[in-house]
Amino acid sequence: MAQESAVNLNSLALIREELDTTIQRAAGELEAFLLDATNTGAAENCYTDVSQVAGTLRLIQFTAGALLAEEMADALKDIATASGASAEALAGALSHAFFVLPRYIEFVTTRHFADPILIIPYANELRVARRKPLIPEFQFETRSFGLLPVHALPDSVAAPNKEALERLRQMYQVGLLAILRQKNQLLNLQLIARAAARFANQMPTKSGDGIWHLAAAVADSMARGGLSINLNRRRTLGTIERLMSRYLKGGDTALAAVLDDSIRHELIFLLAISSYRDDSVKTTIDAFAIPHLQPDDGELTTQHDAMRGPGLEAIDSVVKVLKEELRSAKDILEIASQNQGISVEELAPLQETLTRVADTLRMVNLKAPANILREQLKFVETWAAQKNGVPAEQFLSVADALLFIESSLSGLYRNKLTAGDLDQVTDAMRKQIVADSQLAEASRIVIDEVQNGIALCKRAITSYVESNFDVAHIANVGTTLTSVRGAAQILNHVRAASILKSCAAFVEAHVRDKQQSGPQRHQLLETLADALISLEYYFTELAASRVPDEKILTVAEESLAALGYAVSP
Repeated sequence: MAQESAVNLNSLALIREELDTTIQRAAGELEAFLLDATNTGAAENCYTDVSQVAGTLRLIQFTAGALLAEEMADALKDIATASGASAEALAGALSHAFFVLPRYIEFVTTRHFADPILIIPYANELRVARRKPLIPEFQFETRSFGLLPVHALPDSVAAPNKEALERLRQMYQVGLLAILRQKNQLLNLQLIARAAARFANQMPTKSGDGIWHLAAAVADSMARGGLSINLNRRRTLGTIERLMSRYLKGGDTALAAVLDDSIRHELIFLLAISSYRDDSVKTTIDAFAIPHLQPDDGELTTQHDAMRGPGLEAIDSVVKVLKEELRSAKDILEIASQNQGISVEELAPLQETLTRVADTLRMVNLKAPANILREQLKFVETWAAQKNGVPAEQFLSVADALLFIESSLSGLYRNKLTAGDLDQVTDAMRKQIVADSQLAEASRIVIDEVQNGIALCKRAITSYVESNFDVAHIANVGTTLTSVRGAAQILNHVRAASILKSCAAFVEAHVRDKQQSGPQRHQLLETLADALISLEYYFTELAASRVPDEKILTVAEESLAALGYAVSP
């Protein structure tokens, strides 16, 4: 989606801990103020911290996060003087925002993308509490859409029947009032969609330049589940009703006086992200040449739910506990497989462990892995009665299930899988998930070795300088860098491997050259350190499953070029 802001994910990752600390401190100050409204110092401290967060996020071009933080700061200014229902509304909206902002920062940092539209509902909750106009959902959309139809739309032959149109507006209004009261959403959305479609079919296309067909298509998309209902969309449905009322009172002249591009833009944007694009909706979408934006509303709803779900720390805790349980079960299975049987003393704890893991998986909404484990438990429960030993294929079947579940948990933690992915898993997907997990684990081990190798070289060079250039300290640095280079090459980080090759070449030549003076050696080694630190940063980002900024490798290449060991392309 072209709503993506130019946020520097590496910069965000570097300052995330400090941001979290500041947000947490501000939340504590807000809580202190809410407990004692006379504690204006707490409110001022909270405002200062949130303003600092907003400024920092704006500086790194994280516009969505900055927008929410700025709305929070504005709300904090108002809450200091608010009272009664207004103060309660502001307190509730701020509490939601303090929960969402750090979660959104975590969401973006770990998933490496940002859908700014996810922030809009929370920013608007703050604006409603402050009685300010809503931010439109297309706020961050950078692409322009045609606001007028480019292909023919259905046109009414007969003149509009005002009495029929008035009845349709009343039908629409009944459905709208029920939706605003959040009563039987589906039934009333269908009522609205029917009224809007019949209203549009009786209107000439030139009335509002197709606005009625856009309104009908949006209502139909909502009724068919292509668009979820939120505060903005309720307001949009209300706007459509007001347009109907204005037209019935003053015709096209009155309609043109209130109809602006923002209303049209909102309707077109909603159709662009709608996951429903068939039947009657398709005619309007084709007429306005509306693209299908990704992620659409269905995927955005999934992301919204994920963002409001347990945080990465909570997931990490669950995964660690489950992996420990699975490791214990695998140890029992391994011993039983070697003995071609399992004793009653070993079977009881195995059953208890597998049952506990299955229950935990179901509790955290991982139903598919839980069901797979339940199926395997049926085998395990029969093992005690098998006098001739347990068939080897049953041991393998249970072991495969445990390996799949462990791999699934790793995929969830690395944000490579979702609970929805696991609900639709096939045999081929199971094998792929296990293979991806094994590859990721192997890559992690190799990256750890690379990091350890670079750290070892840095320590050796430090000892070399402190010993007044005793070459014995760096005698093995070239060999270490060469082995690290091989690891980088295996991981297909070719550019980093080329840099390591030049580093090794420089160190080997430096050991042989005994003519350089102390100051010269210091300067050369400082330049080499720049290259090694750049590499260290690069692999640290990879270890954290982040996409490193390739510019850091440019720093290393320039350092080596200054040493006379330019990196081969």
